[in-house]
Amino acid sequence: MPNDSSDPIEHIILEALQQGDKNRGQLFDLTGKSYPILVQTLQRLKNKNLIETYFVPTGSISILTYRLHTE
Repeated sequence: MPNDSSDPIEHIILEALQQGDKNRGQLFDLTGKSYPILVQTLQRLKNKNLIETYFVPTGSISILTYRLHTE
């Protein structure tokens, strides 16, 4: 997977998603960054088409989940 970013948070997120899909809470725990920084980073990765989102239904709510972009 190409990673043209020197941002260590982006690198951590991309490495984590190589191991499997993660929700925002899991990524928050991995990065240790504030939610505003995490959300900005996730949006940047989405804008670069490196990651994508989908909803996982769990009981009465659905959880926004991130995965590496698939072609």
